[in-house]
Amino acid sequence: MARFGTHRPLPGQRMPGSLMSDLTVSTSPSTGDPLIAAYNDVAYVGVPNGASHPDHLACVARLLGLDTAPVATCRVLELGCGDGANLVPMAATLPDATFVGCDFAQRPIERARRMAADLGLTNITLSCADVRELPPDLGTFDFVIAHGLYSWIPTEVRAHVMPLIARHLAPNGVAFVSYNTYPGCHIRQAAWEMLKFHVRDIPDVKQKLLAVRGLIELLCDPARPQHANDEALRAELANMARLSDSALCHDDLSEPNIPVYFHEFQADAARSGLTFLAEASSATPRVRQALGQMDRLTREQYLDFVLFRRYRQSLLCHAQALSQFVMRPPRAAAMHAYASPGLRRASAADMANLAQHPDVRAVKEAVLARWPASIAVAELAQAHARVSGASGNARKSLETLIVELWVSGVIGLRQQPPAVAVAVSDRPVAFGPARWIGREVNQVPNLYHEGIELQDATGRALLQLLDGRHTRAELIATIGGPYARPDGAVQLEQGLARLARLALLVA
Repeated sequence: MARFGTHRPLPGQRMPGSLMSDLTVSTSPSTGDPLIAAYNDVAYVGVPNGASHPDHLACVARLLGLDTAPVATCRVLELGCGDGANLVPMAATLPDATFVGCDFAQRPIERARRMAADLGLTNITLSCADVRELPPDLGTFDFVIAHGLYSWIPTEVRAHVMPLIARHLAPNGVAFVSYNTYPGCHIRQAAWEMLKFHVRDIPDVKQKLLAVRGLIELLCDPARPQHANDEALRAELANMARLSDSALCHDDLSEPNIPVYFHEFQADAARSGLTFLAEASSATPRVRQALGQMDRLTREQYLDFVLFRRYRQSLLCHAQALSQFVMRPPRAAAMHAYASPGLRRASAADMANLAQHPDVRAVKEAVLARWPASIAVAELAQAHARVSGASGNARKSLETLIVELWVSGVIGLRQQPPAVAVAVSDRPVAFGPARWIGREVNQVPNLYHEGIELQDATGRALLQLLDGRHTRAELIATIGGPYARPDGAVQLEQGLARLARLALLVA
């Protein structure tokens, strides 16, 4: 997570065709800043965060009764947009919406600009700027994203974040803010402090990383005496050992890295006239029911105690935007449902063996059958009615069922479904940001803004060529490898079908 307005994922360089090409800043961040130096030495590799997508934010808000702007033509601001891996794919899927991103570090912003320019996007502006220097006349936005910013900036800079969000958030807008939280981060902090002490006298960022990995290996050595109370800390260190240099440097070893309790975060928001709307992903209904007698904000704090939560992705709105924060299932009737990654990974045997009510199974089977496309909830009503009529025992209304499956992560919801290809065309076209990002890293965004891992070199090579200009024969001739074998045509079709199933091909 890139950091502050110095951070990760805006000079006022113009972008050809940009809708906000006059966005400028008065000064450039100091190149002597150690935080900027860290980003220049070890690039922050961004990934798409589906929970921050404006369509997901709109679904949460509307189900709670807040009527946000239409997603297709919305305005989105990302504070700390880094290398654009989160914001640029959004702009590519919503060509009639407007996107503005800012970041303190020059190198990530330059990469984001290259991506947007190469993809021919004219609806996005990216600037290098400190959040304290954004022009006051920037306007208002329907959705404001601050991912990987709040916990990773100095306290004096953090003081500007909530007022900035409140100033630029539309009356019915939604803000997304991610941050590290207590009590879970107490364990993480113990690990951070040991590692930071170990490298306190090493100025070079890359040498720091080598030293940190050496200490982690020592602390996790199974030959070292074991104690029961070591378990949580060892698990944390083992997890850190699996992190990329980018994540280890800019998340866990970042200076600063300041977790907060939820009640402190909410109090900061309230001082600027904002309030907690919902968490981007919810806790289980059972836990919520156990804490049901508490007011909603106190309950959120106790949820963190129960779950020992270490990280939050909280949604905010203006305090006067809603008088009640109650889920309204009938509003799901106007949405589209799609199979979540977890549901897509479930095998047919898993589906058959699960003890589940027929109407639950009917919804799961319907969204799986339609994937990679989504299905209108109104269309799902037909399948629900058939099952309920046959059994004579509808578990509950379809809309209530849909919301429960969505909250539990079984299905996703969209206001505006993406234009995914269900069948592979004669000259297939892959999602532009996925082709661009896939030149350098394995994780690419699909049309649902999910991060897709492509470890297969041949599959990545195929993705790069799917720009709508190549026939099957040309793809085989260019890539060769397994496609040059006698069964190459079959292998190619399987590779194309796999990309389609990953929602990487555009209709």
